[in-house]
Amino acid sequence: MPEGAGLRYQEDDSASPKTAWANGMMAARQGVYQTALLWLERAVRLAPHDPRIALDLARTRIALKTPAQLRRAVADLNALAALHENIQIELALLTTHQLLGDGASAAAALAKLLQRHCVPDDAGFAEVASLITTATGGPGWCGWLPSGMLQISTMPGLKLTFLLDGALINLKPRGGHFSAPPTGILSILAGGKELAGSPLDLGYLQRVEGIVSVVDGTLIGWAYLPAAESAKPDLTLHDAAGAKLPISFGAAMAPDEAAPFARRFSFAVTAAKVKPLVPPLRITSTDDADIMGSPLDPVLFKAVQPIQMGSKISGIRVLPPRRSLAVVIPVYRDVAVTKACLTALQATLPANAEVIVVDDATPEPALAAWLDEMAQNEAITLIRHTKNLGFPAAVNAGFKAADGRDVLLLNSDTLVPPGAIEGLTEAVYQAGDIASATPFSNDATILNYPRRDGANAMPSLAEAVALQRDAARANGNAICDIPTGVGFCMLIRHDALAATGDMQVALFAQGYGEENDWCIRARTAGYRHVAALGAYVAHHGSVSFKAAGRALNTRNARTLNRLYPGYEALIDAHIKSDPLAPARYRLDAARFTRNRGKTHEAVLLISHNHGGGVARIIASEMQNIRASGKRPLLLVPGAPEDPNTTPFPWDAELTDDAPGDYPNLRFKYPAAREALLELLRAEAVTQVIFHHGLGHHPGVREIAADLGVPQDIVLHDYASFCPRVTLMNRPAAGMPLRYCGEPNVNACVSCVKMAGDETFENLGPVALIERSQREFARARRIITPSADAANRISRHFPGVRPTVTPWENDTIRVNLKPPGRGRRRIVVIGGIGPAKGFDLLIDCARDAVERKLELEYVVAGASADDNVLLETGRIFVTGAYAEGEATTLIQSVQADLAFLPSVWPETWCFALSEAWHAGLYTIAFDLGAQAARLKASMRGAVLPLGLPVQRINDILSAWQPNLRNSNAI
Repeated sequence: MPEGAGLRYQEDDSASPKTAWANGMMAARQGVYQTALLWLERAVRLAPHDPRIALDLARTRIALKTPAQLRRAVADLNALAALHENIQIELALLTTHQLLGDGASAAAALAKLLQRHCVPDDAGFAEVASLITTATGGPGWCGWLPSGMLQISTMPGLKLTFLLDGALINLKPRGGHFSAPPTGILSILAGGKELAGSPLDLGYLQRVEGIVSVVDGTLIGWAYLPAAESAKPDLTLHDAAGAKLPISFGAAMAPDEAAPFARRFSFAVTAAKVKPLVPPLRITSTDDADIMGSPLDPVLFKAVQPIQMGSKISGIRVLPPRRSLAVVIPVYRDVAVTKACLTALQATLPANAEVIVVDDATPEPALAAWLDEMAQNEAITLIRHTKNLGFPAAVNAGFKAADGRDVLLLNSDTLVPPGAIEGLTEAVYQAGDIASATPFSNDATILNYPRRDGANAMPSLAEAVALQRDAARANGNAICDIPTGVGFCMLIRHDALAATGDMQVALFAQGYGEENDWCIRARTAGYRHVAALGAYVAHHGSVSFKAAGRALNTRNARTLNRLYPGYEALIDAHIKSDPLAPARYRLDAARFTRNRGKTHEAVLLISHNHGGGVARIIASEMQNIRASGKRPLLLVPGAPEDPNTTPFPWDAELTDDAPGDYPNLRFKYPAAREALLELLRAEAVTQVIFHHGLGHHPGVREIAADLGVPQDIVLHDYASFCPRVTLMNRPAAGMPLRYCGEPNVNACVSCVKMAGDETFENLGPVALIERSQREFARARRIITPSADAANRISRHFPGVRPTVTPWENDTIRVNLKPPGRGRRRIVVIGGIGPAKGFDLLIDCARDAVERKLELEYVVAGASADDNVLLETGRIFVTGAYAEGEATTLIQSVQADLAFLPSVWPETWCFALSEAWHAGLYTIAFDLGAQAARLKASMRGAVLPLGLPVQRINDILSAWQPNLRNSNAI
């Protein structure tokens, strides 16, 4: 941040990402780009999923024009472009490649921009585009305009050639442009060479995204042109009698989470205008394509008769004879994913099964051609729609073709491993009243596995095959009742389909909720739905649902709940009761056993799940264990659904890598003690390394003894004798925390009574010390990372001599930069809470303001209350950083000196290491491992604990290293 630039821009400054974003943009408008960079990087850390902030950050990097920032901008913009279609992203990429002197990449960016978007309404764009094509030896460029015209720029004297879907056509110029054909793939060549931007997919460039709903007889919705953000779409309302009504648009709407860059325009057709029209009604674009939610019948919506969820015809008792299978797959986009789906399916089809593919008017010629080839080879039966009718209509076409057979309704973005179809078939034929069976999947709402929240990666086919084997081994042909099937892969028995009928297109349009509606109607006919617990199918998920798709989901969910009052409560009750938990546990256990591989021994590590330095050490330790040929296992407290309201102890969660890999391997002590021990014995655990017990049931501390194996205890803090964990107390109520001085046990009892127990066990100091003495006596080794920590442990536990194992090698040379003179920026590293000097830092900042010191602070990380720090006007907070990012972040804030205001005797202090790696001398208090390391390394200075803040600031403002005696102040 340049001198005098300041840190505050708004009087109502807060810690929100919105404020950081606003401050960053204000600084950018003022041309103070380094300050803008700090604020926008903070905003991105606080709101990492907001692409608008990320784009503004990339633009700021471009404005700085340094090679390093430009390269960062390219990486950021490519990541944005992979997720969002926006011309501003493409323009920024083009500009960045130009500034880097990368002509080839600039030309590629230009071509991509012109193929995805209309020609930008910018007087300077044409000149830039021509410069790029000329510099790379291209004949010129071409692009589509929202007016329906083509803009073409070529080298003089070159003959233009136009090919529409491969056939030569003649286009004549008009007013300096050419009239574009209404649709098709248009290739434009000049002098026999293709222009940048060619070929142009005219249908893609003119596509409309929109949604329509019915509210009290009025049609309401919105629409936009993704390829032309400033243009309003051309939509028409049609009725069944041939009447037409143009749609008029209102003002642009606020951004939507699903399409944050989209400039959507709202519309409404009043009930009075709708009433005389003959349903069903359609709202279409110029190519006669329906927007989402169309067609619809306002009368049908109004005439809906709610069915209570409790209503059900008496159960069906007779099990019908088995019939052959028809696999119905609606297809629309993505040739690669569809190929993978059908290829995997062909390898596992039962005898006499037929694959019925419904091509719902795919806009991808390559996909249509491949489906034709599959049909000609008799691998599939192909039904082709001449226009896109939506998923429910495509399903109904497949139902009709199935002609009384069982139907496996399958999404085209699935991978079906061998054994899954057999498992589903066995499930639906276990009882007469079963209508459908659905497998587990990585993305299947109530049947998600392994994580219930759906945050599961898409497995490869090989992984899906292994998971199917795990499921079959763990759960066999077991089934479990579920309130609804899930349409991504749902096997429907023929009699249930005949009794229930088709999907309701008039209510659900392009889809979402239609299979739930079908399942509820089957329930009212006396059927039920089950999960096939021994089956697994991989599913990419609804990646195609953008803003309009999400809006349709919301609309159809409202329709579903209006149709069936109590449906949402039924789903909620199922989720809360979680009857699938035992099956997921068994599947996790089977997968856990399979992943053992060829290892014959295991080492169990026990810790908390708070991350930080402890997590870093555990990750390194697990890597070393794995390298030794043993299997590392980790037991941490599994976070409950609502951690803030769930008291410790939490269930213990077992993994062999990162926490969360086996989210269903949870053990509630003491009830699940034997189940956990049985699993650990099967893994041949030969050693336990106990890192931390925070959050665990006390019984977890006995695992080594229960297994009869040696245990090492690694001490990261002072929870072995201090219920406050960090040796911090309050001299009086309301005063800041400070180092307690380690008084006698009576003072500890008084301290805990006033300040509370941070171990959350409420043992009290006496009982805590007695327990630790017993554990230390049984341990094979007690390990601390520093001699300072070892000495403190020995003082409180006479006879205990910890082994000192430093986490890092401080003798490795680092290059440190002496602090500058004049105005100084001080960096404070890590998560800054009370023990790390939060209160002291505020006092230092206030003193700097009061005395008008040339001193400012940057917290490289997060804090207990960013707002309080920011409001001082002298402290900037970057926001939390990811593991491995600290050094780069610290260097980016361009600090003169690092300050560690920690007021507890740390056992190691990774923040000190990060400061050194970033090239900074460091100042800390004369306390704990941080002081011992500074004294030994001569890479900074130590201050007396309790030094007045005025004196601290004076030292931070003037300190310079003394190579002969770096401890001198």
